[in-house]
Amino acid sequence: MIMTLTAMPVGLSGGRLDRITYLTSQAEELIADKRQRIEEQLWDVLDADVGDLFETFEVATSDKDGKAETDEAGKMLTVKKQRPKLLSDLSPDLRKATEHVQVDARGNFVPQLYSKLQANAELRKMLNIGGQKDRQETDVSRLSDAELIQQLADQAKELGIEIDLNYQFAQKSDE
Repeated sequence: MIMTLTAMPVGLSGGRLDRITYLTSQAEELIADKRQRIEEQLWDVLDADVGDLFETFEVATSDKDGKAETDEAGKMLTVKKQRPKLLSDLSPDLRKATEHVQVDARGNFVPQLYSKLQANAELRKMLNIGGQKDRQETDVSRLSDAELIQQLADQAKELGIEIDLNYQFAQKSDE
């Protein structure tokens, strides 16, 4: 007859332990979902085009007296200008990529996008792109300098090798 014993914290029955396991896994899924939404938002910022915030329109040109100018054929002369689009005319994704709205000197509301530089940096950190790779810890990497020197001296002694592990600094000569 083989008996299996399961270690369970004191006071936790099987039902309580199952509930804790369920809630813990639910929190992990929630974190993964939030991470995915943050990543998508950062990609939207990188993909956003500042040109989509503005529209081009034509304005009739006028002379110094305020009269509309025309060409030889009598056609009115115009000049192209740009103005910010109304916020209600922007797509929801573009509105989400908008950090703030500033009012210019003429009273126009000018939307400004989040920083692409900052979004790029955040994505690179999040996806671990271009960062320093985590070094694998080895027994040697966990040793202090004194322990490492002692270990080297012991190995050299075992091998019958004479080594000098003293630090010597260059001295300034008075010539």
